[in-house]
This record gives sequence, structure tokens and C-alpha cells, in this order.
Amino acid sequence: MDRTQHRIEALREKIRTCDAAYYGRGESPVSDKEYDGLYRELLDLEKAHPEYDSPDSPTRRVGNDLTKEFPKVRHAARMMSIDNTYSAAEVREWAGRCEKLLPGQQLSYVGELKMDGVAVALVYEKGRLVRAVTRGDGDVGDEVTANIRAIRGIPLTVDDAGPFEVRGEVYMTFANFRRLNDQMIENGLKPMQNPRNTASGTLKLLEPKEVARRNLSFAAYFLISGGRRKSHRGNLAFMRGLGFPVVAHSGLLPSADAVIDFCNDWEEKRHDLDFPVDGIVVKVDAMEQQDALGATAKSPRWAIAYKYQPEAAITRVETIGAQVGRTGVVTPVARLVPVGLAGTTIKNATLHNYDEVERLGVREGDFVEIEKGGEIIPKVIRIIGEKRPSDSRPFIPPLRCPSCDSELGRLEGEVALRCFNNSCPAQLLASLEHFVSRACMDIQGVGPALIELLVKAGLVKTVADLYALTRDSLVDLERMGDKSASNVIAAIDGSKATTLDRLIHGLGIRMIGAQAAKLLAQEIDDLTDLFGITEDVLERIEGFGPNMAKSVRAYFDRPENRALVERLKKSGVNTKGLPKKAAGGKLSGKTFVLTGSLSAYTREQASAEIERRGGKVSASVSKKTDFVVAGSEAGSKLGKAEKLGVRIINEAAFEALLREADEKQ
Repeated sequence: MDRTQHRIEALREKIRTCDAAYYGRGESPVSDKEYDGLYRELLDLEKAHPEYDSPDSPTRRVGNDLTKEFPKVRHAARMMSIDNTYSAAEVREWAGRCEKLLPGQQLSYVGELKMDGVAVALVYEKGRLVRAVTRGDGDVGDEVTANIRAIRGIPLTVDDAGPFEVRGEVYMTFANFRRLNDQMIENGLKPMQNPRNTASGTLKLLEPKEVARRNLSFAAYFLISGGRRKSHRGNLAFMRGLGFPVVAHSGLLPSADAVIDFCNDWEEKRHDLDFPVDGIVVKVDAMEQQDALGATAKSPRWAIAYKYQPEAAITRVETIGAQVGRTGVVTPVARLVPVGLAGTTIKNATLHNYDEVERLGVREGDFVEIEKGGEIIPKVIRIIGEKRPSDSRPFIPPLRCPSCDSELGRLEGEVALRCFNNSCPAQLLASLEHFVSRACMDIQGVGPALIELLVKAGLVKTVADLYALTRDSLVDLERMGDKSASNVIAAIDGSKATTLDRLIHGLGIRMIGAQAAKLLAQEIDDLTDLFGITEDVLERIEGFGPNMAKSVRAYFDRPENRALVERLKKSGVNTKGLPKKAAGGKLSGKTFVLTGSLSAYTREQASAEIERRGGKVSASVSKKTDFVVAGSEAGSKLGKAEKLGVRIINEAAFEALLREADEKQ
């Protein structure tokens, strides 16, 4: 075997290994750019040396996400992958090729944000979603219809008899990714690697309820239909009119220069988005021209993906510290020599858990590459071994808690190290910060600095102690005068009226996040009902699983937790269950969309008022929306409602509607 053939075989094996990790386990052994470089090198070598052609080469197929647990379905039209490039010059070359293949024709282009998720095909017949299929190998995919139905942004019925097929990207927002990982880390589980892999893995779960809990999103980007419009932009508008979220896109771009300007414009703006975008997909707009350009064996000639350079930086690990979470999980954190990345100065990078430290082989003093693309918190992606100090020593995980010096251990089946001391100061600080946070009791003015002062002074040892504080007990604290103390007490008193779901979330019960807390609060009349509720009853709650039920039961089986609830209740904190949904309420069957700021309600409060009367709140406007409630500084939803002829009401009309619903109950 000569050197060229040896290199080709090595590249094929490397790419197969990466594919197996990505498509089989949802892991990324190398960066996207490194993978694309390996793939491009193999493609070039195979083209230059056809004598080494092989039918099982990775270049002969589209990425494969097939798994054995799901039925296999053949696509009506092949789901091709799109050629990609990191070079603006290659985008210009692509546009030039399109123009040469269509001499004398004027071409216009459309740029779309390249969502970093999972491609799926949705088939509609007689106005209903009948089938959802992953890309698979391009010809055959996995049918994941039940899981797709669990994604709220995807319409199950549409006002068009079809048949037609919508192709798009299933993805996870950064906010939902962070919430999921926070929950997994606190529960001692291995965190997800990034939003893209998490979306991919979620679609392959065998439990649609868990898919629903993870709150995936969807953006449509292509239409296959006998009644398609004459332009790609027209098809996007058609899909939007049917209620599909569509990928953010440009207007008509008349030239390659305009395309590059659009790509450059979004390179920085994408950092303000709450979802992962790794490039721009550029498409010829006219459908007739797309048909004329056709495709190669693997990719359409009428589209190209311009990918942004991965955001990474090189710096040095000064120390590997440890953080103790509110459930006792001890998480390693790399303390870095500060370095600029994606417009911010990075001083810390997550290492997730000590198994990850061992896998990476990271040591104190190492030079490392960190990456922020697709991550909320920067992470260490590789060690630069050649720069390792000669006196470097392997990192040894802590044996004792960095906060209270208690011995650390692991729960069975978990990878996380834990501190099991319920009096651990770090756990107390973390649990108090969680309790007062905006997502829970929303106690304004009680931040980490004040919490630390309260704990050091011995004034607060549990969350219930917050409600025993007085102005006089606060005024002598550092940087706390009469006015500040009065404001804090007022904020604490105001939080007593917070809804029960926020209180349950604030208690920090393992596996019970905001959504699960809301489900619990809707099932009970008072928080004390959970003292004796059985696991069987909990498991019958829609959206609850056996592990969640066990966690709730374990929490309220502890006498100190029941005593804590009784103290909160005695202090005047609201423990009454949320109003039950009115199945036959005046607003039953009505869909509302909220936009802008309301003076008398938060978004959550307005939603609760609608749901209590049997209505439904949607995140997007469609033809099936009954009311758009417009507050001050209303956004783009207002314009869409006007275009679709949806009824728009102001806050006063909204309150009148609520009163009318109450009168007719």
C-alpha cells in the first residue's frame, strides 16, 4: 500500500469513527472545522486518485443518523446535504458556476441562518401531520412522528389539504440547553455536550414525554409540493402563513457581493441570538433555476453553506477549582489566564465533572484551547501537549468538600462527586441564591453578596429564615442603611404572594424544574398535600416519570423538609395550589399570543390567567390565533397579526375579556 492509499484509508477510518460518535452517541470527538477539513482532504484525494475508489467510503453517503429502535421510511425525494465552505472566495466561485450553468439568466439569492440542529422532513396530508422522518442516510430515515408531535412549535394541523412536505431543522435554544444541563449536573448525571447533539439525541428518545420536557424548537427551510410557489422566498412565506416557524432569512440578494455582505453582517449579530447558528445557507431563489441547476450525487448545485470560523482561543489553566452546587454536586472549573473570545473576556471554563477532567487529561499549568461556539459557558476542548510544563503532575480530584471539609462520595449510578453534609455552607449559599432568583421567588435586592453577609452573620440558615428578617436585623450589616434594609424587607414580604409553582421550584427538589413544579402546583390544593402523596399518584400526573416521583417522595419524607414548609406557611408565604384549568371555561379553545410589556401582569401571570379560564397561550402568531394581546413596545408579532387579520387587543380589553369570562363561568 503506497503512502497516498494509506492516507486515504486513514482518513476514511477517522471519519467513520467521528460519524459513529456523532450519530450513534451524540458526541463530537473533533471540532466541526477539523471534521470538514478531514472530509475535504479525503474528497480531494479520491478525486485525484480514482484507482482507490471504494463504495463504502464516507464520501459516498450523506450523514447517517439511523438507529435500530425506529421504523425506517424512504424519503419521497432524497434529503441531500449541502456543500460547505469557510471561504468567501469559494462562495463567489459557487455563484459564478451557477451563472455559467444558466447563461443569460439573472440570478438572485436568498441567505438563511444555518441553524445548528437536526434535519427532519414533515409530511402533511389532508391538513394533518401524518409522518416525520429524520435525514437518515439521505434516502432512508427514522420515523420519529411521536417525538415530533411533542415539539410545540410544529403545527399538527394546517389550513391546506396538501399533500406537501416541509423540511426544517429541529434545534435547542441556549436557555433550554442551560436549564437541562443544570438539572443533569445537579442530579449527578453527565451533562450534554452542546445544543446540537442534545437535539439529535432527544429526537431518538423512546419516550415522547421526555422530548416534550426538553422544549425543542423547529424552523422550516424548504417546501416540497406540487403547488409550490415560483420562488424559494415565496415558499417560506407560504409555510409561515400556515403557522410554521421559518428560518430567519434575507430579502433578495442580487449578487455574490450582496451575499457576502449578508454573511458578514450576521457573523457578529448571531451572538445575540438564543439559538446556535454556525453559518449561512445561500440558495438560488427561483425554483425553475433550482430545477435547472440540479444536483451532484450528494449535494444540490443551487445551494452552498458558508460556515463561520469556530470561536476558540488558546490560554493557560492557572488552577482547577471546585464549585459546590445546592444539591451538593462538586463541579470542577478551570480558572484561566483571562483571554478574549466572542467579544467577552473569559476567566473560567467548565469541565463538567471529574470524569471529564480525566478524559481530557487536563492539568494545572496546561495550555488549552477553549471554545464558546454553541456553548453558554466556554469549555476546554483540547490540551496543547507540546506546551505542557516539565514539572506538570496529573490532577487528583478532591477527596473532601472545599466548603465544609466533609468527605465526598458518589451516589450509585452517578458520575458526580457529592458533599452529603446538609449543613455545608456552599450548599446553603447556592440554595438561597436559587430560592431568591427571578425564576423562583424573585426577591429583588437579595443577591449573592447580601446572602453571603446574612449567612456569615448567622441570620439565615434556611430559606424560611428570610421571612424572619426585620429591618433592625439588617441595618447593621455592611453597606446596608435604613433605606436599603427597608427595601429588602419589602421585597421579601412581596414575595409571599408568589404562585406555588415558583415556591416548589425554589425549594430545589432534585429533578423538579420550573415546568415540573407547575404540574405539581396544578394537581394539589396546598403544598402540604405533598407530605402524604404517593408515588403512584405522582406518576399519573401528565409529564411526570418514576424518577421524578421518587425524588418528590424522598424530599417530603424528610422531617426537616416538612418542617421547612410549615415555617414558610406560618410566615405567610402562599402555599395554595394553582387554579385548575377550566375545561369548559369561557376561553376554552381560544389561543392567545402575548407581545410587549403589560403594566399589571408579568408574561407568566398573564399566561396563568388565560390558562385558568381554559385558554391556551402560544409563542407564535398564525391563522389559528384568536387574540394577540399587545402591550407597550410590542414586537414583530404585532405586524404579523395585522397581516393575517388576527384580532389585536390592548391591556384594557384583555382585562375586560378576563372579567367577562369570570362572569360567565
